[in-house]
Amino acid sequence: MKTLEINIPEGLLDYLQKLVDEGNFESVEVFISHASYWLAELYGFGEKTEGKSLSDLIAEQIISKTGKVEKVAPKAEPQAAPKAVPQTAPKAKAIDLPNQDLILESFGSAKFMYEDAIFASCQFAALKQGNPPLSKEEFIKTLEKMEEVGILTQMKQAEKTMWKKLE
Repeated sequence: MKTLEINIPEGLLDYLQKLVDEGNFESVEVFISHASYWLAELYGFGEKTEGKSLSDLIAEQIISKTGKVEKVAPKAEPQAAPKAVPQTAPKAKAIDLPNQDLILESFGSAKFMYEDAIFASCQFAALKQGNPPLSKEEFIKTLEKMEEVGILTQMKQAEKTMWKKLE
């Protein structure tokens, strides 16, 4: 192993130590090691992704199971505009769950994320906003409620839990 010295805000270090004290990680160093690995995997720089982003790998798995690839239809000639049909928002989006916005914000433009990565992102966002961090139990309850109402769906990949944002 090699040593790397980094500077992080004291509040973040305190928060990481709290995660360690709660038994979520073995040490702050292990958390940072995992975070670096997950970020590399997410963007396709990890050892297991062979230069493909995590979303590309997931898409390949789905396509290999369903055999379907969605193709973009060619643009049609312009026609008269269709009559506007009033649309109602899906019920799932209308439900306001505690921490729902924080969790959805954590996804950014991603459609899939590991549960640990969502949790860490929520914690960083809460700290940046000056709010207290979420407890792991509160976070899990919100994820489960979001799954019940059709905002997220849970998937297992090996020993890890991944969540997909539904649209």
